[in-house]
Amino acid sequence: MGPRRPSIAIERSESSSSLGLMTRLKIRSDSDLDDLMVIGIDFGTTYSGVAWADIADFERDDVNLINTWPGHGREEGKAPTELFQEHGHLMWGYAIPPDADPIRWFKLLLLREEDLASEFRESEFILRGRKLLKEINKSATEVVGDYLGALWKHVLETIYKARSKYVIDAMAFHVVITVPAIWKDYARQAMEEAASKAGILTPRAAGPTTLAFVPEPEAAALATLGEGKRQFKTGDVFMICDAGGGTVDLISYKVGDVDPIVLHEAVIGTGGLCGGIFIDEAFETMCKNRLGRKWNNLSQNGIRSIMKNEWEYGIKPQFKLDDTIRPYTVAIPAEAFEGSSLNDESTKPYIKSGRIHFAR
Repeated sequence: MGPRRPSIAIERSESSSSLGLMTRLKIRSDSDLDDLMVIGIDFGTTYSGVAWADIADFERDDVNLINTWPGHGREEGKAPTELFQEHGHLMWGYAIPPDADPIRWFKLLLLREEDLASEFRESEFILRGRKLLKEINKSATEVVGDYLGALWKHVLETIYKARSKYVIDAMAFHVVITVPAIWKDYARQAMEEAASKAGILTPRAAGPTTLAFVPEPEAAALATLGEGKRQFKTGDVFMICDAGGGTVDLISYKVGDVDPIVLHEAVIGTGGLCGGIFIDEAFETMCKNRLGRKWNNLSQNGIRSIMKNEWEYGIKPQFKLDDTIRPYTVAIPAEAFEGSSLNDESTKPYIKSGRIHFAR
């Protein structure tokens, strides 16, 4: 029989603006407290992040966020949840070439079609994802496992570099993965299978790795309570809206106690598949409809330029609902206009000098 695992109770959360899933833990055990490493994986539809800490880190309120990623020169709190395979070589996140057509949004493909609203079953993003799965002859669970496997390898390399392999190999792992609150049991089971395929549960000399799932709005609530500038007292009620890339969850909590923090669900939560990727899809459809056949002239790099540079980093974060005067322009790569004019004012929205002018 192996060493007895310590029991873990949530006391409060530690997080940053980029990753709100790691919780400060209160460990009750007669065993050595220095032998546990907690690793949190915020597995998202569009981006994923990781945080880690051992007991000494928790005592110092010092949770480590991974912010360096393969293929990316600057620090970022998360990496794209994307995969691309070429000539047997698997690439992920920022390491995917800009002209590639990676598999995206595969987290949502873990859901059965009957659990998707009719409009989402016909979503171009969903259909495109299912088509790519057929082309590579893999299930959604296998693809999620591939991504988590690549992510896990980077996690271990990062932790080994920070603390040394010798020290880490002597620690047992407790891994926490976020999941949408609206997911049914079969989707969580698929995530557990994917985590196993990824090597996360591979036996280690220090003892078995334990795996837990935390609902995304619960993680967000813990993160909110963990911010030092926020003061809560017993009886306070607050609402969490966790607006992600694929799902949006809305839930309210009542503070039952503050030391340690105990939360009770005040009202049954709700949620749906109405995350950011469906807004992205609507924007792409608007551009595609306006350009017509010119859209087919665009390379993957050209489409990526529109969706990333013009939309994700441009219009999307600047958009204001009450700003009805400001026009929004979208620069279209010149390749779309091959053999045709850069101007088209025959119908709205007008195209001038290779830019679509969207008016409110």
